[in-house]
Amino acid sequence: MSSFEDKNNSNQNPVTSEFEAWVGILYSCLSADNQITDSETATLSRILHSKQKFIGIDIAPLYAKSYNIRTEMGQLNYISACCELIKESDKQTVFALALEVLLADGTLDKEEKNVIEVLSNHLKIEAGMTSKIIEVIFLKNKGNIKGI
Repeated sequence: MSSFEDKNNSNQNPVTSEFEAWVGILYSCLSADNQITDSETATLSRILHSKQKFIGIDIAPLYAKSYNIRTEMGQLNYISACCELIKESDKQTVFALALEVLLADGTLDKEEKNVIEVLSNHLKIEAGMTSKIIEVIFLKNKGNIKGI
Protein backbone atom coordinates (compact mmCIF):
# COMPACT_ATOMS: atom_id res chain seq x y z
CA MET A 1 0.00 0.00 0.00
CA SER A 2 1.41 3.40 -0.89
CA SER A 3 1.77 6.19 1.65
CA PHE A 4 -0.95 8.10 -0.24
CA GLU A 5 -3.36 5.22 0.38
CA ASP A 6 -2.31 5.04 4.04
CA LYS A 7 -3.20 8.70 4.52
CA ASN A 8 -6.60 8.20 2.94
CA ASN A 9 -7.47 5.00 4.76
CA SER A 10 -11.03 5.40 6.05
CA ASN A 11 -10.11 3.25 9.07
CA GLN A 12 -7.61 5.85 10.25
CA ASN A 13 -8.21 6.96 13.82
CA PRO A 14 -9.98 10.35 13.86
CA VAL A 15 -8.51 11.01 17.32
CA THR A 16 -5.17 12.63 16.57
CA SER A 17 -3.61 13.57 19.91
CA GLU A 18 -3.28 12.40 23.48
CA PHE A 19 -5.15 15.54 24.61
CA GLU A 20 -8.07 14.67 22.33
CA ALA A 21 -8.04 11.13 23.70
CA TRP A 22 -8.21 12.25 27.34
CA VAL A 23 -11.00 14.74 26.63
CA GLY A 24 -12.79 12.21 24.41
CA ILE A 25 -12.86 9.52 27.08
CA LEU A 26 -13.93 11.87 29.85
CA TYR A 27 -16.48 13.61 27.64
CA SER A 28 -17.95 10.22 26.65
CA CYS A 29 -18.29 9.33 30.31
CA LEU A 30 -19.88 12.68 31.04
CA SER A 31 -22.40 12.16 28.25
CA ALA A 32 -23.03 8.45 28.90
CA ASP A 33 -26.58 9.24 30.07
CA ASN A 34 -27.10 11.58 27.08
CA GLN A 35 -27.53 14.55 29.42
CA ILE A 36 -24.77 17.06 30.07
CA THR A 37 -25.31 19.69 32.74
CA ASP A 38 -23.29 22.87 33.20
CA SER A 39 -22.01 21.51 36.52
CA GLU A 40 -20.80 18.31 34.82
CA THR A 41 -18.97 20.37 32.21
CA ALA A 42 -17.45 22.49 35.00
CA THR A 43 -16.35 19.31 36.81
CA LEU A 44 -14.72 17.98 33.66
CA SER A 45 -12.92 21.28 33.09
CA ARG A 46 -11.75 21.31 36.72
CA ILE A 47 -10.42 17.74 36.40
CA LEU A 48 -8.51 18.53 33.21
CA HIS A 49 -7.14 21.84 34.46
CA SER A 50 -5.84 20.07 37.58
CA LYS A 51 -3.51 17.99 35.40
CA GLN A 52 -0.10 19.41 34.59
CA LYS A 53 -0.24 18.06 31.04
CA PHE A 54 -3.21 20.35 30.29
CA ILE A 55 -1.49 23.60 31.34
CA GLY A 56 -1.83 25.99 28.42
CA ILE A 57 -4.18 23.70 26.48
CA ASP A 58 -7.44 25.22 25.21
CA ILE A 59 -10.01 22.58 26.07
CA ALA A 60 -13.02 24.16 24.32
CA PRO A 61 -12.04 23.02 20.78
CA LEU A 62 -11.33 19.54 22.17
CA TYR A 63 -14.87 19.40 23.60
CA ALA A 64 -16.30 20.42 20.23
CA LYS A 65 -14.28 17.79 18.39
CA SER A 66 -15.25 15.16 20.97
CA TYR A 67 -18.92 15.95 20.51
CA ASN A 68 -18.68 15.69 16.74
CA ILE A 69 -16.62 12.50 16.58
CA ARG A 70 -18.67 10.78 19.29
CA THR A 71 -21.84 11.61 17.36
CA GLU A 72 -20.28 10.30 14.14
CA MET A 73 -18.70 7.11 15.51
CA GLY A 74 -20.98 6.21 18.38
CA GLN A 75 -19.91 6.29 21.99
CA LEU A 76 -18.28 2.87 22.36
CA ASN A 77 -16.33 3.05 19.07
CA TYR A 78 -15.17 6.53 20.01
CA ILE A 79 -13.96 5.37 23.43
CA SER A 80 -12.05 2.55 21.73
CA ALA A 81 -10.41 5.02 19.31
CA CYS A 82 -9.44 7.32 22.20
CA CYS A 83 -7.94 4.47 24.23
CA GLU A 84 -5.45 3.79 21.43
CA LEU A 85 -3.72 7.11 22.15
CA ILE A 86 -3.49 6.89 25.95
CA LYS A 87 0.06 6.29 27.18
CA GLU A 88 0.59 3.16 29.23
CA SER A 89 1.66 5.25 32.24
CA ASP A 90 -1.63 7.23 32.11
CA LYS A 91 -4.14 4.40 31.65
CA GLN A 92 -5.06 3.88 35.32
CA THR A 93 -5.24 7.64 35.89
CA VAL A 94 -7.55 8.17 32.92
CA PHE A 95 -9.70 5.24 34.09
CA ALA A 96 -9.95 6.66 37.62
CA LEU A 97 -10.85 10.12 36.28
CA ALA A 98 -13.45 8.58 33.96
CA LEU A 99 -15.00 6.81 36.94
CA GLU A 100 -14.93 10.08 38.86
CA VAL A 101 -17.05 11.60 36.09
CA LEU A 102 -19.36 8.58 35.80
CA LEU A 103 -19.91 8.18 39.54
CA ALA A 104 -20.12 11.84 40.50
CA ASP A 105 -23.79 11.40 41.42
CA GLY A 106 -23.03 8.24 43.45
CA THR A 107 -25.09 6.00 41.16
CA LEU A 108 -24.29 3.80 38.21
CA ASP A 109 -26.84 3.03 35.51
CA LYS A 110 -26.67 0.31 32.85
CA GLU A 111 -25.15 2.53 30.15
CA GLU A 112 -22.50 3.77 32.59
CA LYS A 113 -21.63 0.17 33.53
CA ASN A 114 -21.17 -0.61 29.82
CA VAL A 115 -18.85 2.37 29.44
CA ILE A 116 -16.76 1.23 32.44
CA GLU A 117 -16.46 -2.29 31.02
CA VAL A 118 -15.48 -1.07 27.55
CA LEU A 119 -13.04 1.44 28.98
CA SER A 120 -11.30 -1.03 31.30
CA ASN A 121 -11.04 -3.57 28.45
CA HIS A 122 -9.63 -1.11 25.91
CA LEU A 123 -7.21 0.40 28.43
CA LYS A 124 -6.21 -3.16 29.38
CA ILE A 125 -6.61 -2.59 33.10
CA GLU A 126 -6.63 -5.88 34.99
CA ALA A 127 -9.85 -6.88 36.74
CA GLY A 128 -8.41 -6.61 40.25
CA MET A 129 -7.20 -3.05 39.67
CA THR A 130 -10.49 -2.12 37.99
CA SER A 131 -12.37 -3.30 41.09
CA LYS A 132 -10.06 -1.37 43.43
CA ILE A 133 -10.43 1.86 41.48
CA ILE A 134 -14.24 1.49 41.31
CA GLU A 135 -14.40 0.82 45.07
CA VAL A 136 -12.32 3.90 45.92
CA ILE A 137 -14.31 6.20 43.62
CA PHE A 138 -17.61 4.84 45.00
CA LEU A 139 -16.41 5.53 48.56
CA LYS A 140 -15.23 9.00 47.60
CA ASN A 141 -18.60 9.88 46.04
CA LYS A 142 -20.85 8.18 48.61
CA GLY A 143 -23.48 10.60 49.81
CA ASN A 144 -23.01 13.07 46.94
CA ILE A 145 -26.03 15.18 46.15
CA LYS A 146 -27.51 14.18 42.80
CA GLY A 147 -27.69 16.81 40.09
CA ILE A 148 -24.90 19.01 41.43
